[in-house]
Amino acid sequence: MENYPAVAFMVKHGKWVTVLTALVPIATTIAIMVFCALHWGWLIAAVGLGAFGGLMMKAFVELIQIIVDMLLPQ
Repeated sequence: MENYPAVAFMVKHGKWVTVLTALVPIATTIAIMVFCALHWGWLIAAVGLGAFGGLMMKAFVELIQIIVDMLLPQ
């Protein structure tokens, strides 16, 4: 897998990337709420966006894992 560094990174660190993808919108919204007095309703939207983004990233990481398992020699 040395010819595919991005694939190797996603196979090795995909779970952490998924967690970060889910938490970034929530953390960003909380920070904006604290510093800019944003309405709390945006936090609900951020949780939904984080959940959807995390789900999509998890599916992407799993697809990469399937491709690596089936097509790339070990």
